[in-house]
Amino acid sequence: MPFVRVARLADVPAGRGQTVRVAGEDLCLWRAGNAVFAAANSCPHQHFPVLHQGALDGTTLTCPMHGWRYSLDTGAAASPGGGRLRVFPVKVERGEVFVDHPEGA
Repeated sequence: MPFVRVARLADVPAGRGQTVRVAGEDLCLWRAGNAVFAAANSCPHQHFPVLHQGALDGTTLTCPMHGWRYSLDTGAAASPGGGRLRVFPVKVERGEVFVDHPEGA
């Protein structure tokens, strides 16, 4: 699967989510320290597309709708029954952010 350029690193502020569209799917990008994470923007709990508005604590993202928490490293829910968040590999090269999405560009 090819990595697709989705943003400039300078456009992904630390601690605030940003949405990008890849292959018809809205993803949210989050920056924690020097790392950038990409996940589906839709919360697995009730499928609201609001994860870009959530709160980040380390690499744990909290959905603003009902407080479900997910690991941006693995997609695992912090509590049982929360479902699994789709996360995507990210690489940053020369100030550009690339996401490995199965559907490509």
